[in-house]
Order: sequence, then structure tokens, then C-alpha cells
Amino acid sequence: MRSPTRRWTAVINMLFVGAIGFALGILSSLPLAAAGFIGLLGLLFLLAGTKRVFHTYIGIFLLLAAIGIGRTSLVPAFPESLRPLLNTNVVMEGKVIADPDIREESQRISLQTEDTRILAVVPLYPEVRYGEYVRVEGKLVLPEPFDTDGGRVFRYDQFLRKDGIFGLVERAHLEVIAPRVGTLTTIRGFFSDLKTGFLTSLAAALPEPEAALAGGLVAGGKQGLGDGLLDAFIRSGLIHIVVLSGYNVMIVAEAVMRLLSVFPRRVAAAAAVLTIGAFVLAAGAGAASIRAGLMAGIALFARATYKTYDAVRALVVAGILMLLWNPLLLAYDPGFQLSFVATLGLILGAPLVERKLTFLTNTFLREIAASTIAAQIAVLPLLLYQNGLFSVVALPANLLVLPVVPLAMAASALAGLAGFLVPAIAPVIGLPAYLLLAYIVKVVEFSSSLPLAAFSVPAFPFIITVLAYAGLGYYLWKNREFIRAPAGGVNLLRSS
Repeated sequence: MRSPTRRWTAVINMLFVGAIGFALGILSSLPLAAAGFIGLLGLLFLLAGTKRVFHTYIGIFLLLAAIGIGRTSLVPAFPESLRPLLNTNVVMEGKVIADPDIREESQRISLQTEDTRILAVVPLYPEVRYGEYVRVEGKLVLPEPFDTDGGRVFRYDQFLRKDGIFGLVERAHLEVIAPRVGTLTTIRGFFSDLKTGFLTSLAAALPEPEAALAGGLVAGGKQGLGDGLLDAFIRSGLIHIVVLSGYNVMIVAEAVMRLLSVFPRRVAAAAAVLTIGAFVLAAGAGAASIRAGLMAGIALFARATYKTYDAVRALVVAGILMLLWNPLLLAYDPGFQLSFVATLGLILGAPLVERKLTFLTNTFLREIAASTIAAQIAVLPLLLYQNGLFSVVALPANLLVLPVVPLAMAASALAGLAGFLVPAIAPVIGLPAYLLLAYIVKVVEFSSSLPLAAFSVPAFPFIITVLAYAGLGYYLWKNREFIRAPAGGVNLLRSS
């Protein structure tokens, strides 16, 4: 008879085997008929697994692969009702289903029409709010892939398809025709309006580009940074602090825990959870911000409790649930991919990196440095495959900037509140935020301007990315005794 520990280990192994099968089923692009055959084969292996555990693993792998194939086959196909309208001028009405994506000279509106979803590129005015009903007029075209500066092809059509968007109306005329209606829409719209109001208040308290950076840190967004500064953030490897990043939120939440370390652990953890919740709400409570908050919460759980492998299991389950909701995230959503990999790197890699940083006597700085290095290593193969840009200065730039990000976020939130309540003296109250944000901007501009700060890596096959992660996985497996916390919840790092 198996011991409870061995049975539990077997269950966990089955979870990971099933997750791999599910992911491969999604990526396989096999027809629905194949799902039935593979599922039946999996059942046969499960029946044989009553005597051989290996057969059980194969059965679970095949069953989950069949579920992945079946779920992907349910993704909506291109609506035939749109085909006769392609490359013609159309007038379409629908509901705004996401926060407008504000650019320097335009805004992009995701619109749910009667038959499908479209993306309309419209002027900055009139302003549009989530949940409102609008009418757009313009030429309807299909989104197309395009070449990137790194020699890659970005599948823009598939990137939009993951959100159910099949048509694009560029340079469209827009008219708001009705306000939002419905309880859920009103609640979701309230958070969207809260985010918009906060960004407006920041503009009253801070100059540009500091106001735009503050909005990115607290609400997640690159609007207002300008192409030049945005490129500097990319070249310096710091773009993750101005997008909806679970890594960034986790760093801030962990900093809250450290600042409140004099209080009981539960109090500090509760404050960190509230910080994550505040970020999600401030970012509009959209799908991307919820994903970032979820990833951050799992990583924080690992760092706060030292239950590393419990956190990995939670991450796998969260990933499966997200892919059940939308399987196209796996292949066509860089945000999901990078969040998942970065969170996994934080959970498994940070303890190993921290062992090498004993020369840093300050616990807070050591853990910030370990988290930064682990996440950078984890996302590097995927980033190089996606955009080919290797930032030489990313690590030092992150180490210089990330320790001040929690303070910058707190000061920015205060500045935004002052801009709303007392706009006349908001610049004075916002002075600490300005100093911190200006420091971040200077680090970004200086590091990105250095000779060979970043260079482009030629495109390479995806198998090289797989091999790179296989190598990282092997290293983690070889050092697994330094990742798992011993009984009683004592961190090996603390006792070494």
C-alpha cells in the first residue's frame, strides 16, 4: 500500500503530465475528430494503468491532450457574415467592450457588434468610455501580420483573434449613440472611469513624461510616454514596469511585506494582497490586470510562505484555467507567456540566485536583486525568440530602478489623489513622486544611450528556445534541494 506522501506525489506528477498534454493539444491544431480518437486511446491506457503507473501517466497525457484539441476547436471561426463587407465602407454599431487603447494621435476601440467583434482606429475625440454604444464608419479590412524591427513576423491577425476580433476599421469616424446599461457593465465601467480619472489627476500633479510613467506604474499603460522614451524603456529592459506585469506587481507587494515586517506575517501578507487588489482595480479590472494580479499573488505566496512547490502547482492550475477560458493565449498572447514564465522563474529561480548574493547584507535588497535576476533569466529565451532584442544593460538598469518602484508607486498614488482633491497644490504634494519618477527616467535614458546597450539577435527556430528552457529546467532539477523549503516552513536560505 502506498503512503499518503507517495500518493500525493503521484497526483502532483499527474497534474504536470496532464498540463503538458493539455498545452500540446492546444498547439497541435489537430481537428476535432482527432480529439475523439486520442481521448479514447487515453481511456484505454487509464484502464491498463490499474497495474502499471506508467500507463496511467500516458492515459492522463492523452486525455488532457484531447481536451486541449477539443477546447481549441470551439474557438469562434471567422464569421462569414463579414466576408461580403471586407474592403468596403461600412457603418457598424456596437458596445465598447474594453478600455480604449489611447495612442499619441488615435485611440483603438474594441467593439462588440451584433455579429462579431471589430477593432476601430478612431481620432482621440470624442472620448469613449467602456460600455458605451457607438457607431463607426470606415473601410473594413482584415488584420494582417507584419514584420518587426527584429526580423520577426508579428501575427497581428492571431493576436486580435485571441480576443475574438476579426475585422479592423482604420481611420474610422466615430459617434457615441448611447450610454452604458446593465449592472455588471456599470460596475466594470466604474473602475474604468476611476482609472481614467486617476490618469487625468496625475496630469494636474506631475509634468510629462513623469505623469505618463506614473500612470504606467500604477494603472499599467504606455500612453503618453512617446515613441522615443518608450524605445528607451525597451532597450534598457525596463518596459515591464509600465505594462500590466505580474512580476512588477509582485515586486511591489513583496516590498510592502518587507516594509511591514515588524508586524505579524498575516498582517503583512494581508497588506500585500490589498496592494495587489488595488492595482487590479486601478488598472480597470480588465482581463490583463486580473491576470497580472493572479500571477503576482501566486509568486507572493511562494516568497512569503516558502512553499515553493505548492506555488508551482497553483501556477499550473491557474494556467490551465486561463487556457480553458481562452486557449489562444498560449500561442498568441505575449503578455500571458511572459507573465507565466517570469512568475515560474521567480518561484523556482529566486531562491537559487539568492544563495549567490550573500555579499548583500540587506535582506530587502538581496531579495529584490534575486527576484530581478531570476525573472530576467527566465524570460530571456522567450524574449529573444519573440523580438530578438538583447539588452546588455537590462540587469544593472533593473537593479538600479526596481528598489525605488514601490516608493514611486505609493508617491504617484498620492500625487494622483492630490490632483483630484486639491489640484492647486497637487504639484507640491507630487514633488516626491516627481523626484523618484525623474530618477527612473534618467536611468532609462542613460542606460539605453550607452554604446551597444542593446543589439538585435537574428531570428532562430523555436526549438532553440525549447532547448534553452530544457537546460534551465535541468539546472533547477539538479539544485532542487535548495528550492524546496524544509519542514516547518524554514527557508534554506535563512539557515545557510
